[in-house]
Amino acid sequence: ALGWRLKAMLSRLSMSVRPCVSVCRWVHTKEKGKPLMLNPRTNKGMAFTLKERQILGIHGLLPPKIETQDTQAMRFQKNLKKMSDPLQKYIYLMGIQERNERLFYRVLMEDIEALMPIVYTPTVGLKYREKYCTFNDDIQGTASVALAGLLSAQRVVGKSITEHKVLFLGAGEAALGIANLIVMAMMESGMSQAEARKKIWMFDKYGLLVKGRAYETDSNQEGFVHPDPGDVKSFLDAVNVIKPTAIIGVSGAGRLFTHDVIRAMGSLNEHPIIFALSNPTAKAECTAEDAYSLTQGRCLFASGSPFAPVSLEDGRILTPGQGNNAYIFPGVALAVILSGVRHISDTVFLEAAKTLADQLTDEELSQGRLYPPLSNIREVSLQMAIKVRLSWGFGALLKGTSVVLLKVGESTVHSLPPPTIPAGMRLKPATFEL
Repeated sequence: ALGWRLKAMLSRLSMSVRPCVSVCRWVHTKEKGKPLMLNPRTNKGMAFTLKERQILGIHGLLPPKIETQDTQAMRFQKNLKKMSDPLQKYIYLMGIQERNERLFYRVLMEDIEALMPIVYTPTVGLKYREKYCTFNDDIQGTASVALAGLLSAQRVVGKSITEHKVLFLGAGEAALGIANLIVMAMMESGMSQAEARKKIWMFDKYGLLVKGRAYETDSNQEGFVHPDPGDVKSFLDAVNVIKPTAIIGVSGAGRLFTHDVIRAMGSLNEHPIIFALSNPTAKAECTAEDAYSLTQGRCLFASGSPFAPVSLEDGRILTPGQGNNAYIFPGVALAVILSGVRHISDTVFLEAAKTLADQLTDEELSQGRLYPPLSNIREVSLQMAIKVRLSWGFGALLKGTSVVLLKVGESTVHSLPPPTIPAGMRLKPATFEL
């Protein structure tokens, strides 16, 4: 499911289409008086001007002082910085959202890297994909962002996705979602499904998924059940026997990527890929510091929860990549909204993963990142929406010779160069605002 707090951001999009000219407008309301002030979509607090207060019938319902949104945002940011407890920050931010949505999104977007971990919590979604236009963010969103990290890592490792061997710690829905999307990527590169599945191994609380083991596997896991490779009793044994190029943790069981596991990955690979994707930070399979320090900074690391940059003994400072689903679902949802499709296939998340990986610059990659900075999420989301829309056969979102991005706050409009458009494809001008 969509992380509903950020899904609300996309539900505020309004689109107007004209033959030649595209114009952005705010949504107008007929509400007046107290109902207008009780509606978080229309309430602006003390930012209502005197004229607005008189016209809308709220004069006398507010303190006489008039503030700009800039002043409001500055005050709320100042109050947030006084708080050290994440839960306290969350309650404070949700209070703003429940009263004044424009101000909430203004505050959120001004410091999105710091506030995203506060407001965003993945939730388990409805599985009615054939009946409703929906997707499961925990499974498909996680899979897409994990695959994007692998695709980014290819640029350092110098290996095709088909040359990787992946070992999962955990064999539940999240692991299966990632594994199936990796298989799709390998098949797109020319492998058969059977060959691709042989590249993926899973280790759960009962051990490796192998034929004939004492504990049964369910039907969803069957494609990743392999012949027993030998005497494997621990995850470390599995690493030494299978010799994976990448390990992906989605077990939620804490620090099971032990120092010995990380060292083993470092001895097997010049650039070991280590993804500790379990949330929250306390349940991550290892820390960024352990992953980098025990591999002398050679590993390619990503996590589900944020970790601070790591300073190495040689003076390098590496910035861990956070595989946040928020990189995926805004762009996918935006493409759905603008295209009006009724079904979201798994190929959408393959396209989203490739687009996300493409947004990472060489400079960011050299810093240890496997994903673009979260502060660029609006640009990333737009490019993703464009590519996904094109994959469905729809035209791009164009205005003249530039791509219209998001109108943020009161006036800011960003634009990017247009993507390559296939010959003969019909273009549909459109703009939208946040």
